[in-house]
Amino acid sequence: MSDAPDQSVTFDLPGPEYEEATWLHNEHGSASAAPLARTVGSGRSTPDDGHELPTRIFVNSFAYSRSEDWPPTSTLPSHLEGVDLPEDDSNLQNWRERCLPLLNEVVAEFDAFDPETVRAGEWRETIDRLQARSGEAMGLVHSSAVFEAQMFSETFTARYVTEFGPARQAEGLALLQGFPNVSTDRAATLWGLGRIALGSPEVMSALNSGVLPSGGSDPEIEFRAEFDAAMDTYGHMNPLMMEDMPTWREDVSVPLAIVRQFATENEERSPRVVEQATTARRIELEAELRETAKSSEVAVDLLTLLPYAQHVGAVTEDHNLLADQKVYNASRTRWLKIGEMLRDRGAVEQAVDVYQYEYDELIELLESDKRLSADEVASRREQLTRWRRTIPPAVLGKGALVEVKAVAGVVVSGMAAAAGTYTGRARIITVVTEAESLEEGDVLVCDLTTPSWTPYFAVIGAVVTNIGSILAHGAIVAREFGIPAVVATGDGTVQIPDGATVTVDGTAGTVTVVNV
Repeated sequence: MSDAPDQSVTFDLPGPEYEEATWLHNEHGSASAAPLARTVGSGRSTPDDGHELPTRIFVNSFAYSRSEDWPPTSTLPSHLEGVDLPEDDSNLQNWRERCLPLLNEVVAEFDAFDPETVRAGEWRETIDRLQARSGEAMGLVHSSAVFEAQMFSETFTARYVTEFGPARQAEGLALLQGFPNVSTDRAATLWGLGRIALGSPEVMSALNSGVLPSGGSDPEIEFRAEFDAAMDTYGHMNPLMMEDMPTWREDVSVPLAIVRQFATENEERSPRVVEQATTARRIELEAELRETAKSSEVAVDLLTLLPYAQHVGAVTEDHNLLADQKVYNASRTRWLKIGEMLRDRGAVEQAVDVYQYEYDELIELLESDKRLSADEVASRREQLTRWRRTIPPAVLGKGALVEVKAVAGVVVSGMAAAAGTYTGRARIITVVTEAESLEEGDVLVCDLTTPSWTPYFAVIGAVVTNIGSILAHGAIVAREFGIPAVVATGDGTVQIPDGATVTVDGTAGTVTVVNV
């Protein structure tokens, strides 16, 4: 896949009536979905708010949500205005105990699925039942854990800024940082593998070739054992969170590339070192807030809300690996079983061809053997590849951004998400699978980040995203790693030239193109 975004793809709304609404690229549908993934659920949700237009659409298989809150602000989001907070954080204290048993049941059902046992005429009912069970488990995690964590953290941040002023927003955000989470654990595990490689020419030679070391030296044996253990824990990671893409366990070149990068980094970039610094800063600010509370009732209220809001980092990161990625991996296994059965019957050339079928088409193939031509499957696969080489516009319809020609001196504005300034080389990265080209100190400029990007935060000097918020993944992780971040620029990937020298001011929320 080429590093350069495909600029020939256009993003056209379904009809002229859609131009009157604002459509925001949905961070939970960050990559272009294969036909099967796009259509197995409700591809376009029906209006639920008296509006004639749907709440979600797909454009070039990228998910867009209708928005009434554009441009975004750093104050309390409109969807939380007037919403009552939960009485306490009990749902967040025990979210794993409440949510993961059901989710693990669903994963077991996917793993046990045997397509050979499905009788004619029962394919749709069988798959729909599995999808409904998956939706139930994922809904429980997101509605009672993720959403509540966001409610508390966004409310705390807004109240903190109201009390102490926008200039101290960074301190309010720092109060939510510095807690253990599985993303940091994953990065630290890969960092440890990088330390083994750093001391072994044999291991580094293998990594430079993109393969596991195969020799019999002690470092090579140690590396393989540690890497296998890492894959046992994190191997179900799917970088794009798309079921048609291989996991780390299936394609070890992705985690190996991260380890190779880590082997070139100084120890001060270690995830554990930066975690300790972030934790120390948070403890210091907590002490200051307690001191302020001696003479301020508002500060007392903030102290009461603070521990509830501090769940946001762990819940945001942990649920991705423990819930989202587990279900995607198990669902992928289910589709590949169906694909293998169809391949053995001669209905498709490769098991992965099933992803190029829309859901109704796949059901028809399973029930009546009506298949797509090989040319159509190849065409859809090629089209999906082109779309995935494209960074989608952050906004379509009303409020869409006008592209600005990049020249030295251009200032790109967004949300101040992680304090500090940094000057370095901008790298426009289309998808996370291309992030291995990042070099130490680069400024990552991308559409958005998800937990799959976390290890690269130990490599880069700053991050700039088109979409997101001060409590989105990229902002949270940037603060954990102590690097500046500007999010919600809208079109940073357009205005900022790849390779340009830029200054990222994560305190002011600006990115200045120094030279092109």
